[in-house]
Amino acid sequence: MIDFKTISCVALAAVAASCFAPKVQAETVAEAMNKAIFNESGDIYRNAGIDRQATLLFGLSYPDKEYLGDAQSIGRIYNDALRQRGSEPVRTTDLPNPFTESLLTSPPKN
Repeated sequence: MIDFKTISCVALAAVAASCFAPKVQAETVAEAMNKAIFNESGDIYRNAGIDRQATLLFGLSYPDKEYLGDAQSIGRIYNDALRQRGSEPVRTTDLPNPFTESLLTSPPKN
């Protein structure tokens, strides 16, 4: 017969494994940036609540550190996107242009 201690250990191990399992999620760079912008600092709806105001009033939360954490997340996402793109520069074709010379090189018209 299995005792309660063994069952609880197995259940705890299953929960821990699911928490630390890698989450495979296809996400665009834009979606990742949008999540990172408000990850720690929150949006206006979260920051306007009475609980948020109380944490700011009593010094339990520091908005400048939250913004710094968001900025670091954005930097990591940006650098990762550049790394994944590779060293090949992005080249695009020029748009059709009706002008053949610049204003600096054209003679003045009298």
